[in-house]
Amino acid sequence: MALVDPRDNEYDVSKLGSASIVGHVDTTSARVWIRVYKAGPWSLVWSETPLTGDLNSLDDKTIEQFLKSNAGNPLNIKTHNFDVKTDLTHTFDIADLTPNTTYYYYLMSPKLASKSMWRRTEIGFQKRLSFTTMALSMPNFSFGFYSCHDPFNDHNSEGAWPLFVSRAFDANIRFAIGGGDQVYVDCQDNKFFPDAWEWLQDNKDDLIATYWKDGILDGPNLEEYLRNLYRWYYRVYWKFPHMQELFSKVPQYMVWDDHEIMDGWGSHTVAERLDILSRYFKADDPVVDQEIVDAMWLAARQTYFEYAHSHNPPTGTDEKVLKKADDCIWDYNFIKGKNPFYVLELRGHHDVEKPRNRLLGDAQVERFVTWLKTEPVMKSRLVFVVSPVPFVHWRSIVLTAASLIDSFKDDAMDEWDHPTNHDERNYLFEEIFKVLDADGRTLVFISGDVHCAAAFRLQHRNYRKANVFQVTSSAISRMPVGLTASPGIAKSGTLSGNDNIQFTHLFSHSVSKNFAIFHVTDSESVTVDLCWPGGTEGETVVKTIALK
Repeated sequence: MALVDPRDNEYDVSKLGSASIVGHVDTTSARVWIRVYKAGPWSLVWSETPLTGDLNSLDDKTIEQFLKSNAGNPLNIKTHNFDVKTDLTHTFDIADLTPNTTYYYYLMSPKLASKSMWRRTEIGFQKRLSFTTMALSMPNFSFGFYSCHDPFNDHNSEGAWPLFVSRAFDANIRFAIGGGDQVYVDCQDNKFFPDAWEWLQDNKDDLIATYWKDGILDGPNLEEYLRNLYRWYYRVYWKFPHMQELFSKVPQYMVWDDHEIMDGWGSHTVAERLDILSRYFKADDPVVDQEIVDAMWLAARQTYFEYAHSHNPPTGTDEKVLKKADDCIWDYNFIKGKNPFYVLELRGHHDVEKPRNRLLGDAQVERFVTWLKTEPVMKSRLVFVVSPVPFVHWRSIVLTAASLIDSFKDDAMDEWDHPTNHDERNYLFEEIFKVLDADGRTLVFISGDVHCAAAFRLQHRNYRKANVFQVTSSAISRMPVGLTASPGIAKSGTLSGNDNIQFTHLFSHSVSKNFAIFHVTDSESVTVDLCWPGGTEGETVVKTIALK
C-alpha cells in the first residue's frame, strides 16, 4: 500500500484553510498569526476604522492607494511571502500602536485578482475582524480560560464553545488562555479519524520503505512527513466556527499538554517507553523505532511552535532552536495592567527519570522562582500562574491506585500530587507562600487537564497571610469524566506529602463541559465564573466564586 500524504488524506473531516489568530497584545504592539490557502506574498493591513469600498478588487489599486482612499495610514502594511515550508503560516508583529485602541485588520494580496485568486481580501472580507490593545491602566478587566478541545470525542460537537464565545463577548474579555490539549493526536476511538500513534503502527512498514536510503532512515524527509501529519491535526481541530470566532478577535495565550504530543508524554521511563513502542511498532527494530519516535517528538514541537507558540510572547525559541529539545523555552510571562501572569509548561522538559524537577526541569524552575521576586510580582496584590495540570485536584488514594494500573500510571505521574513530584511541588510552594506572605497577597493557579471544573483554597501554617487558590476548568469540548469520578475529587484536608499546607474544597463539577471567565477588580481582587451548558434550552449555568 502506498504511503498516504497527510496533506491529501481523505478522512471525512474538513480542514482549516485561511484563518487568523490574535496572539499576544500589549499597550503598543500586537502579534497576529495567519494561515492562508495559497502560497505567495500576502499583506497584513490594519486601520483604526473599518475599510470601505470594494474589498474584492481594492478598486484595482495598490494596497497603499486603497488605504489612502479610506483615509488610512499607508504605512500600516506588513507583507510576507507565505511558503509551504511553514504550512502557509506566519506571525506578523505590529508595533507603534496606541493604547486601548481597536484596530481592524485584513489580509490582502498585493497582486491583482486572477483566475487562481479571485479576490484580493482573503481575511476580513466577509466579516470585520479586530483586536484592542491593552490600556495603560487596567484596574478592572476580564479574561477567559479553556482547555481540552476535542470535539471528535463527542460526535463532532462544539461542546461549550458557543456559550463561551457568547459570554466572552458579553463580558468584554481582554484576552483568553488556552491551558493545554488544544488538539488530541492520540486517544481517538473513531474509524473515521486516526490516532497518530496507531496510524504509525499500521503504516510503519510503508513509512520505513519510503524513507529508507542506503541502510538508514532519511531523517529530514521523514521529519517533514511527520510534521505534515501533526499539521493535519491542528488544521482539523481548529476549523470549528465558534473557536475561530474567538481566535480571530480576542488575544490568545496558549500552552500545550501531553495530547499535542502523545498521551502521558514524559511520564514513562526509558524501559516503559520501549514496552510501549514494542506494542505500537511490533518490536521490529528498537533502534529504528526510537528514531521514528524521536522524529515524531521533533514534529510535535515544530508544529506546536508553528501553530501556537509563535504568537505567544517571544521566549527566544524559534525554528533554529527547535531541533534541540533541551534548548527550547516554552514557558513565558506577561502583565495585564498591574497583574503579572506566568504560564508554566509541563511537557517540553518533563522526564520522570530526572533526579529532580521532573515536571518543569531545572531551568524553568529557576526562571519561575526568579520571576516571583521581580518588581512587578512583588508590587502586585494579585498574581496569576497557569499550570496545565492542577496542583490540587484528585484524592491521593486515587493517584496511588492509578499508579498500580499500567493504563493509568502515566496519568497519575503527570500530577503534581504524585509522590515522584512532591519535592518539586513543595519547593515551589515554599517560594510562593514566602513571597506572598509579607503583604498578604494573592496568587491564583489556573489549570485544565482533568476534564472537571473545581476550585480550592490553599493555606500554609508558616505563612498565614498568603492567599493561594487553585481554579480548574476542563474540558471545553472533550467529554467530561462524569458523575462517577466525583468521589475521587479531593475534599478539604492536608496536602499529601506536605504537612504544612492545608487545602479547602470550594467547588467541583465533573459532569459537564465547561469554561471559566475571571473578573479582576481594582487590580487586587478576583472572582471566577465557572460555566457549563444546562437547562432545557442549553443556557449557561454559572457558579461564581470569590477568591478571597
